Amino acid sequence: MNCIFLLSGDYLDLGKEEVISLFNIQNYNLIDRLLIAGLNENLDKNLVKRLALTKSIYKMLFECKIEDLTDSMKNFGWNSIYQDSFCLRIHDSNDNDYKFNNKIDNKKIKNKKFPTTSGVKGDGRNPFAIPSEKELAGHIWRNVNNPKVDLENSKTQIQLFIIKNKAYCGLLVYENKEDFESRKSHKRPFPHPSSLHPKVARALANISGIKEKEILLDPFCGTGGFLIEAGLMGLKTLGYDINKIMINGCIRNLKHYKIKNYKIKNNNATNINDRFDYIVTDLPYGLNSNVMLKYEKDWKKHRLNLKIQKKDFHKNLEQFYLLFLKNLRKKLKKKAVIVFPDYVDYKKLLKQSKFKIEKEFEQYVHRSLRREIVKIR
Repeated sequence: MNCIFLLSGDYLDLGKEEVISLFNIQNYNLIDRLLIAGLNENLDKNLVKRLALTKSIYKMLFECKIEDLTDSMKNFGWNSIYQDSFCLRIHDSNDNDYKFNNKIDNKKIKNKKFPTTSGVKGDGRNPFAIPSEKELAGHIWRNVNNPKVDLENSKTQIQLFIIKNKAYCGLLVYENKEDFESRKSHKRPFPHPSSLHPKVARALANISGIKEKEILLDPFCGTGGFLIEAGLMGLKTLGYDINKIMINGCIRNLKHYKIKNYKIKNNNATNINDRFDYIVTDLPYGLNSNVMLKYEKDWKKHRLNLKIQKKDFHKNLEQFYLLFLKNLRKKLKKKAVIVFPDYVDYKKLLKQSKFKIEKEFEQYVHRSLRREIVKIR
């Protein structure tokens, strides 16, 4: 089954990797925000519902050059996919929600003859005009039994994506209506300003490759952003934090969203004892003196200078990260997705702890901070 995944406009690289990881896709084609891929099996509904950075999914019906669009619409067997009613929508560069590049390749169509049509025009340098939705829908109307148009609640929703000099036609099979905004940090019972956006947290859990019934560990769980999203996807979760205030706040948040299959422990993340398949975490961007003192008891044998002085802040933070990563290297069985602040040399730290980087992503937060997201094994 060939599918079109319409990715969200934000976090495009993360969205692509989320689809690839969830559906184990080997071959794909990314065209603007369309990820086109062939699946060996039909879409797994449970995996589809886990997606965070995909707006909708379509069954690929056909693709063609724009000058062949009318003929493709005429010749497609619409009865094979038609159910009860239909609607047709065209998404192109004039659509504010779908900001595609709709430039026409003049060299390829210079000598072509096109009928005069109304609708979305080309780039003004050639006589070609894309037929209107009404004109294209007419070809469907004339080729199905008992045709009925329903623009609001159609059973057969057909989308045409116009990108450069090609058209991609798909049948809507899934639309993501997850309300991530309602779970943003400031709307939780116990908020924290550094928490990731819920859809990013969910995407990172998916990028790890974790499957149903496997356990996801966040060793710096804080207020529970990863655990909430993983729990809502039906995954088993385990959270560690050394700060009891955070532990209590995390439990409050998990209960608020009715998450049940979780365990929270007041543990030191630099001293993980058990082995885990998957770990997803957002490392602390700084350690205040109270938290540092709690870690100090376990760090004395490492003879680290734990005093947070301004001139040594980055150095001490990197030492802390390295200690965590070296311990993690012994305990990780499969994959980890880790978020670093951009002011540390994460590549050096991962090399020193003998991890292999599979994927890297960068997320802009504000002028003074970017997040470096790394998938490792």
